Amino acid sequence: MESIAADGSPAREAGGELALARPGEGPGEGEGEPRPPVHYSTGRLTRAQAGVVNRWRARLAEDRPLPGTDPVPFALRLLGIDDRPRASCSDAIAAAVAALLAAGPDPMALARCAEASWLAQRAAGAGRREDPAAPVYPPVSWYLPAGLADTHEELRHRAWQVAAQARAEVAAQAQQQYPGKDQEADRDLWYLRELARRGIPRRSAQVPRGVIARMAIDAWARHSPDTVCAAAVDHAAEVHQQPHRGRRDMRTLRR
Repeated sequence: MESIAADGSPAREAGGELALARPGEGPGEGEGEPRPPVHYSTGRLTRAQAGVVNRWRARLAEDRPLPGTDPVPFALRLLGIDDRPRASCSDAIAAAVAALLAAGPDPMALARCAEASWLAQRAAGAGRREDPAAPVYPPVSWYLPAGLADTHEELRHRAWQVAAQARAEVAAQAQQQYPGKDQEADRDLWYLRELARRGIPRRSAQVPRGVIARMAIDAWARHSPDTVCAAAVDHAAEVHQQPHRGRRDMRTLRR
């Protein structure tokens, strides 16, 4: 079975283990009492993203061993234990996010994704709900261990800073190009064109907390549900004290 590297591409470490970040790693770990996990939401999903999550959920609910694992003995089945993967949908999303964070994503890429999501949401609100980029499917909850949540929050803040600095630089260049008081219209037009040409977000808002999850879902979309669920099981084993499984009544995401 394939494994997934931090950037979403197939890769294995020595011994065939998944190259994933350890969920407990991050700022603040090991200091004082353990901190609880942090709750997040993906935000509304596109059709493609909802389809990916639905495939993960379907595999998590399937009573079949993952490749490379042994079936549950009959005696344990009598106790209600089956061969569903020992992970939840939250674990699958968190594992994908952890891998993306381990890759050290470009903060500007996060800012660009946030801008694109905002524009797609506006377009959907204006009636373009059939657009593939339209976020019209319900959000999904997920959790990150506190250390990884710290890393995520630092990345969000850095994304905002990098985009703000880039806009300020373009604004200064626009002022140099068109310094006159009567050149305001030309200055503004040049500024907006340069933002578009350089891929710099126009809005100064903070990056929403669910953007990283949507990026991670996109990054892992091409991998088989078996592979993603195996990564989710590894993640769950790191962060949960008791065996964890998806609910039998996990619903299919629909508009």
